[in-house]
Amino acid sequence: MKPNFLQHTSTLVLFFLSVAPALLAQTAELSGTITLSASSTTQRLARGQAYRNRLAPEKPIESKTMSGSAYADVVVSAHPLSFKPKLQPLTKNRTIDQRDATFIPRVLPVTQGTVVQFVNNDPFYHNVFSLTPGNQFNIGRRTRGEVVQKKIGERKIEGLGEVKLFCDIHTQMNAVILSLDTPYFTKPDANGNYVLKDLPEGRYEVRVYHPDLMPVVERVELKGSVEKDFTLSR
Repeated sequence: MKPNFLQHTSTLVLFFLSVAPALLAQTAELSGTITLSASSTTQRLARGQAYRNRLAPEKPIESKTMSGSAYADVVVSAHPLSFKPKLQPLTKNRTIDQRDATFIPRVLPVTQGTVVQFVNNDPFYHNVFSLTPGNQFNIGRRTRGEVVQKKIGERKIEGLGEVKLFCDIHTQMNAVILSLDTPYFTKPDANGNYVLKDLPEGRYEVRVYHPDLMPVVERVELKGSVEKDFTLSR
């Protein structure tokens, strides 16, 4: 007896259901090295050291930026072009400290809609405010460790892109919350090496950001393991 149309259809459906998970599970990896303009990082280092040493002259000059590494202010993000990623607010790594009259980290990447907490860890008053359109706020002046639980030091990041932060007491203090429309982002390690794992295969726009340097944007096709190096300069 020849199989009828329904039998053929059932066979195709079963076949699709069996192979679909494997097809959907295919992922790619993007890795490489970030190179920074030497003159730019040197200027940033000198400014940071000069102010911090004025606050605490007994501390020796350190051969690193205020954030701990020359690459601490770099963000590498992959923005899908061939599909729309599932985007959720972050629940971890969403705190900016104020310590030694410095925002730490100076650059905090988050997904859109994330609530960021600000904590004063200095023995004197600090303020946090932003004049960025769409993300304007001012949480007022706060003493050391003041009650994040009461949401005094919290802010939901509504828009996309740079949210520039300042302190109205210490005018040299500045930081950036980088609000992204992708869950695929990372920071390089202390040697400038980065890796983005478990990316669904497809076309992406890769962006490399540093607040003091010109951003780099490049479109790539990601399949398997792909290596891409980037250089940031003024």
